[in-house]
Amino acid sequence: MKSIMHIMANQSSWLYRLSQHCQVLKLINKKFDKSLPPPLSKHCYVANWREKTLIVHTDSSLWATRLRYMTPFLIAKWQKELSMPTINKIVVQVRPTLLKNQ
Repeated sequence: MKSIMHIMANQSSWLYRLSQHCQVLKLINKKFDKSLPPPLSKHCYVANWREKTLIVHTDSSLWATRLRYMTPFLIAKWQKELSMPTINKIVVQVRPTLLKNQ
């Protein structure tokens, strides 16, 4: 039986590709976070990126609406600065966080 490290070292394995995709998502999320104003950045995070589409989760519909209004500006900014991979569309989804025990 192969160890996980051996599987992850094999560039053709699905686990290696998944790990690489996670690393890309972390970098995109950092750049995305820096592109947003402070109150909005605390409520949004990158969930996925595929085929020039960025999928972003927010914790409420209020923040989702604010982010949707900003999407044309963000895409134009990223294309101008070349700071992000080619993104032509941002899909915003509401994913409420679980309430912590009070």
